[in-house]
Amino acid sequence: MVTWDNMCRTANGWDINGFGQLKDGRGNICPVTIIMPTLAMEAKEDIENGCNEDIIEVFMKILDKKIHEAKDMLLERFEWICNQSADSAKFMYENGVMEGYVPEEGIRSALKHGTIVIGQLGLAETLQILIGCNHTTDKGMELAKRIEQLFKDRCAEFKQQYKLNFGVYYTPAENLCFTAMTKFKEKYGVIPKVSDRKFFTNSMHVPVWEEMTPFEKIDIESQLTGYSSAGCITYVELKSSVKNNLEALEQIVNYAMDKDIPYFAINVPNDMCVKCGYTDEIGNNCPICQGDEIRRLRRVTGYLTGDYTTAFNDGKQQEVEMRVKHAR
Repeated sequence: MVTWDNMCRTANGWDINGFGQLKDGRGNICPVTIIMPTLAMEAKEDIENGCNEDIIEVFMKILDKKIHEAKDMLLERFEWICNQSADSAKFMYENGVMEGYVPEEGIRSALKHGTIVIGQLGLAETLQILIGCNHTTDKGMELAKRIEQLFKDRCAEFKQQYKLNFGVYYTPAENLCFTAMTKFKEKYGVIPKVSDRKFFTNSMHVPVWEEMTPFEKIDIESQLTGYSSAGCITYVELKSSVKNNLEALEQIVNYAMDKDIPYFAINVPNDMCVKCGYTDEIGNNCPICQGDEIRRLRRVTGYLTGDYTTAFNDGKQQEVEMRVKHAR
């Protein structure tokens, strides 16, 4: 239900320990990610076992408990990191990679300016379990905002209480999307629209299989990105042919900026034939030389990846393959 994860899409919010909105010399120190669909299933089981409360209220109580457990895990991890010698990463402190280092105070003097974050996985599937729809609907979005507000409120409370930069993090879940789903299926089996794939949806993203325009996707996710102070991303998938319509690209970027998206990306397939160097979107064989050794550049999470079919697990590969083009 709670796990460590990686740090793609990092953002640094306001530093409670004196650096304000300074970006340079700060970073995310450690994350913990809450696997929300598992909590939704626990709430459902409580109802089936005779609990008289509303399933949403039961879920919110379970989630609140897990957020506090995540906080405790982060504090323990932070203390462990702070007990390390500066010599274990000497270049970080000697070269200002981490600002604020005072030798006689130890590395805590620098790390206290970083961010420790509570992430999440599978908002769409969680909503599906609880209310039978995801946040592409008004009903789903209403509950999504309530869930995200709880994350935001608790992180704000922890920040003041512990004088550390707690923040809400929209986890990329590069490996976790698959490992969490695998364990979920072992316990709960295949549930339509929840566990009938190899992956959980990345954080609060719109599910990759939902047909919509770029503007519709931006409209939905922009309602939730503001709850995160520690990192998020919104991307849209376009066809390679868009390279011949730069005005359309500019229109999409401007729309995302107008919606106050903090980190926006446009994904366009970019393949290269290793044999002859031809570059475009390529099927199984190069249209020029018929070669079948194709390098496929994709943004899988926050990174541009040389070949997602070998660099990522089965779950993330399936997610990439299921992504619809955001156009009509």
